[in-house]
Amino acid sequence: MFKRSISHAFGAAVLALGCGHAAGVRAEAVVVSSSAPGFVQGQLVAEGQALRLPDGANATLLFANGRLLRLRGPYDGVPDDRADSAVSARAGPGDDRFMQSDLGAARALGNPLDAALERALAIDPSASGVQCVKAGSPPALRRPAEPGLDRLILQDMAGGERATVNWANDGPAPWPRSLPLADGTDIGALRPDGTLVGTVRVRMVGATGGAALAVGMASAGCAGQIAAAMAALRDATVPLDLFLSTDHGGGPAYRPGEDIRLLVQTDRDAHLYCYLRNARAQLIPIFPAGAAMSARVAGNVPLSLSGDRMPLRAGEGPADLEVRCIAASRNLDDEMPGRSAAFRPLSEEAAVQLDRAVSRLRETEVASAQLFLKVR
Repeated sequence: MFKRSISHAFGAAVLALGCGHAAGVRAEAVVVSSSAPGFVQGQLVAEGQALRLPDGANATLLFANGRLLRLRGPYDGVPDDRADSAVSARAGPGDDRFMQSDLGAARALGNPLDAALERALAIDPSASGVQCVKAGSPPALRRPAEPGLDRLILQDMAGGERATVNWANDGPAPWPRSLPLADGTDIGALRPDGTLVGTVRVRMVGATGGAALAVGMASAGCAGQIAAAMAALRDATVPLDLFLSTDHGGGPAYRPGEDIRLLVQTDRDAHLYCYLRNARAQLIPIFPAGAAMSARVAGNVPLSLSGDRMPLRAGEGPADLEVRCIAASRNLDDEMPGRSAAFRPLSEEAAVQLDRAVSRLRETEVASAQLFLKVR
């Protein structure tokens, strides 16, 4: 059995539901957010591509026509930009595995996607890799993060043309007019002494803005830029999410003495706290594994709670166990019971304190998941 609940910060905007479909737009999508292992933020989902989400995992997709579709596992199918048809084909009355909305209706958010894309399209010439620009619109150049790189020489690696760029402050610099761009151009960034700092392959994206531009950037392979843009859109539109499972799946049964391996994943950087309720109904903190270990976990990265860091093993007799994990948008070390006493049973009062601590949180995004394990 798997149960989960999510509450999000006060004041979060809710997107209006819609069911329109833009004719002539390919049904490709980009992953905005995911707690499902194997799905990377900014990943392109091709038209007609089948997706599989395990029980308890969520994924939010943005289609080129502006449709946001949130899928909740268990899901195994082919999503498309006509989200209403996907719902009617797979969901029965009261099924909440599908949530659909339209960015065009999200006026209260001040169009977070366009703002995120504008920031992401500013190129860092020192960062090697594929970077996208809008066709017909010269990109802005971000000042490199490396200290001392306030002056760079940009060079067309094929033709040899060069131009110098200076940053007088932390603001962006314009692209030099003397250095034309074309799709597939390789631009080298050199220090004044001629040392190569990085090489950027420029990809031109024809879409002028919005969701179509985001999908185009994902299709062109501009992984860093589109991931940054989707992170901003996720933070504005999608609540924090947490996935919890085991190496035996979502309804696990173990033999006495068998090692138990837990898998946890959040859809963004968060602070994670996990507890085990043992056969004696005692609540035991199991993550973080001690006061010296940070509760902060990286988003969109599977975390295995096993081995020396979290020795967990089924008892010698039949038992029903429960694991509960709580992810939060901020550090809760001073509010969560047992933070400095990993693997030690908490008092009955401390166990009650856990529920109180979570229920009293304000201005904090929280996601929780529970998993029931059987030893037979």
